[in-house]
Amino acid sequence: MLIVLAIAVIGLASPAAAAGRSYDQMPMQIVTKGLTAEQHLQRQAELGRRLARELPADALEKAVQIPVTREEINAIETAPRSTTPLRIGLVKALASGIVVAGLDADSLSRTADGGLVWAKAVRSDAAGAIRLHVQDMSLPANAELYVYSRAGQAFGPYTVAGPDFSGDFWTTAVFGSEAILQLRLSAPVSEADLSAVSFRIEEAGIITQGFTNGLLEPDRPLPWERFEKRAGKAATDAAFPCGNPGCVVDATCTNVAAANPAKSATAKIEWVSGAFIYTCTGGLLSDNNPTQNNFFLTANHCLSSSKTAKSVSFYWRYATSSCNGTCPSNSGWPYVTTGASVAASNRKGDFTLMQLTSNPPAGSVLLGWNSAPVANTNGAHLYRISNPNFGPQVYSQHDVNTSAPTCTGWPRGERIYSRDITGATDGGSSGSPVLNASSQVVGQLSGACGTNVNDPCDAASNATVDGAFAFYYSQVQPFLNP
Repeated sequence: MLIVLAIAVIGLASPAAAAGRSYDQMPMQIVTKGLTAEQHLQRQAELGRRLARELPADALEKAVQIPVTREEINAIETAPRSTTPLRIGLVKALASGIVVAGLDADSLSRTADGGLVWAKAVRSDAAGAIRLHVQDMSLPANAELYVYSRAGQAFGPYTVAGPDFSGDFWTTAVFGSEAILQLRLSAPVSEADLSAVSFRIEEAGIITQGFTNGLLEPDRPLPWERFEKRAGKAATDAAFPCGNPGCVVDATCTNVAAANPAKSATAKIEWVSGAFIYTCTGGLLSDNNPTQNNFFLTANHCLSSSKTAKSVSFYWRYATSSCNGTCPSNSGWPYVTTGASVAASNRKGDFTLMQLTSNPPAGSVLLGWNSAPVANTNGAHLYRISNPNFGPQVYSQHDVNTSAPTCTGWPRGERIYSRDITGATDGGSSGSPVLNASSQVVGQLSGACGTNVNDPCDAASNATVDGAFAFYYSQVQPFLNP
């Protein structure tokens, strides 16, 4: 159940006149309630310490392995960045599945308050991060399942039948080569409680080290040996551009009034679909819906179903701490949430409007929007914050170009064609909101159209293309402005 957030409203929704017509618009709003990033990180650290104190002594022995080959890693790392959505990892079967169908008290560790603990480690030396697929989970009311790392990340509790009560879900990514799965039963624990514990884990998702440690080099594929040498090293070993091409601009280096609100609204996202893990970008949208909130805009070509959206993780305000500084550490990032449902989505306009199942951090911006069309307003300035290549926020400016050639299936009007003026986008930027000079969302990134789309720095040969908010507004209006 969603918690209704208290927000500070800047202005009121009102029609905007343009060329004799009236269009809807919504002002930005600021989330004023909920946890700050610092409070969230503190809670996670406290949880991690508690779980580590109760970790059974033998739990790290005989860890379950995730077998992965160098060919599989290289296939992810060397794929064209223009592939959409961008693959950053793969799903692999465990060497031996974890199946729990009832527990024996004598095989469990006892806590100081009389509870019982079971744990199992899952490892892969090739992993930059690990997600676990929990299936058929059914737990008694006094049981809680967690996933965490010895580096301090901790997520949970997962209770009863999981976040959506289906018994089937993906845990949030734990960064590094090891994830610890830990089950705690609070006292008093009966035989019936032990018999009622049931779940299985037969596959895991691996995000590769190149996408988690900033090791990617756009102009040269990384051989497997580089990963072996860098295994276990922190992301802070690398510096901006953090795996991005040289034409991108670190958002932390910029102070552009029109784009600044997006820094607190944008999240890089990653999710599991089929045999792979993918990444895109998206942003929070303002609304005046009295019964729903926490709406998030991204691209339809990224994801379009609630089944897929269940596994989406949102990395809020993922940015460098200083201009052109070191790449931020995923394993210590302050605020990550997981889970959403799809409110509306369509290939025409290339949009997906999701609703989060967890609140964004306090202080987040819900971006304003405007339904007035801009696709045929030549020279109109557009601004963007995005997270290409699963890295930190980058800034770009684009000017609408009505003479740019269009691509098949992407007609002008349904899409906005522009030329890069400052910075650029790349794989993983897809879905990022594009703003007008008043910081209002007017679309979201579809990709590039041109004769050299594999080079994101070639603005002369390629146009940047966004799905037009004005085109699909009637489909999202029932949610954002009922």
